[in-house]
Amino acid sequence: MGTVRPPLQPEPRTSFSQSLRFNVYTFTVDAPDSGAVREVAIKAYRGQLLLTNFRIRIDGAITGAEVADLDNNRFPELYIYSSSNGSGSFGRVYGWQFLPERKADVTLVNWRLPVADGYMGHDSLWIERGILCRKYPVYQFGDANAEPTGGVRMLRYRLRPVGQGFALVEERQ
Repeated sequence: MGTVRPPLQPEPRTSFSQSLRFNVYTFTVDAPDSGAVREVAIKAYRGQLLLTNFRIRIDGAITGAEVADLDNNRFPELYIYSSSNGSGSFGRVYGWQFLPERKADVTLVNWRLPVADGYMGHDSLWIERGILCRKYPVYQFGDANAEPTGGVRMLRYRLRPVGQGFALVEERQ
């Protein structure tokens, strides 16, 4: 009998690099470092013109990035998704809208969900039909972290202007 080997586990992703396009806009998102907090370098171009080049610290691993125009004003937003370290893998969104004269922050309204509602992380995040979608498993009292029994919940967020910036606000059903 041969030695039984455990299945190979994928290497943890320690870096993230993506280039995204929206009409004449191009965005690059690079996070070459690893660790609980990552420094992300972001560049935004309109054609060949560099609009902005900035860095931000993001908690956890970057799980994706997308560009969209959620408020239909013809100016793109850049969204970066992250997942916290640890067993919960709590999802987070970082976002900016790129207006002709400035970069405006996109904030999250009531993003943190209570454990009493069955939330314990493991978010999936994506954009579909002009809405930011968030799906997560629902945990019942006594469920183990890897074994939710309450099904899944889906939340939808719309982009709204707030002061000099914008906010992702949950769409109430």
